[in-house]
Formats: sequence, C-alpha cells, structure tokens
Amino acid sequence: MFEIIIFLIAVAFYVLVIAIFLNRKNKMDSKKVVLCLLSLLTIILISLTPNIGYRIDSNFGYVYVGFPAEMLVYRGDWVLTFTSFGLIFNFFFFYWSYKLILKISKVFIVKSFLL
Repeated sequence: MFEIIIFLIAVAFYVLVIAIFLNRKNKMDSKKVVLCLLSLLTIILISLTPNIGYRIDSNFGYVYVGFPAEMLVYRGDWVLTFTSFGLIFNFFFFYWSYKLILKISKVFIVKSFLL
C-alpha cells in the first residue's frame, strides 16, 4: 500500500512540474496543448513497443520502461517506481522534437510558396 501512495505522489509531482513549465506567463495556447498530448501519446506508445520501449534485467527480473530515458521500473508484486526524472526528460524530449518538426515544416512550406 505504501508503494502505491509513493507512486501516486511521484505521478502528481511530475504532472505538476510539466504543467508549471508549460503554463509560463499564462500562455497555454492550443498548439502547446496539442504538442503535450502528442508527447504523452508518443511516450506511452514507445514504452509499449517491445524492442524499443522496455528491457528486462536478467539478474533481478526487473522491467525498465521508457525511451530515450528509463522512466518506470516494475519490480514485481505490483511495485512500480519512477527513475529520477526519466518521465520529465522523455516528455520534453518529444515535446521539443515535435516543436522542431513544426518549425522546420513552416520553413519548407514558406519556401515552397515563394518558389
């Protein structure tokens, strides 16, 4: 029971950190919301992908979930723990990757209309 409480506190902490960062200067526009949801969906889908998102430690039988950083460890008997700031790192990695893709696509769209 204690592990579940710690897990829920960790989830609440990570959600709070992400919300504070994205809500700077009270500017939460629709583009940020879409990028947030896309980043979270990407984290979930990549974590469930067999050869990319998770690995199994053969010595202890732990399952490590997350790409590019490990964000969750399943230790058996319903014991889940977060690894330091893996979830936050993964979220912002994909958030800024999608943001970069949007900027690059805008440059190419503008150049194609000018030609």
